[in-house]
Amino acid sequence: MNTAYKPVDRKFYDELQALAKEKAYVRIQFYTDIHEFLTINASLKGLHQQGEEEYLLVSTGEEIRLDRLVRVGNTAAPGYDEDYFKCDC
Repeated sequence: MNTAYKPVDRKFYDELQALAKEKAYVRIQFYTDIHEFLTINASLKGLHQQGEEEYLLVSTGEEIRLDRLVRVGNTAAPGYDEDYFKCDC
């Protein structure tokens, strides 16, 4: 997996920020740094920046890089359309 951080679309960032402000409990789908596709359910705690990389903080203690997110709640990350989720249960 490419390790260079790619900033996310500001609209998606703003949606994440709004969900984090509400401390929303959502399903989060993302790729890990070793390219595992994971799905977790957790409350959003906030967003933070470390150097040029931005992270989503969740109640499980994980920090998920924003460019590795696939979907948060009902919001698909940029680059993932509804066809990507056709087999998702």
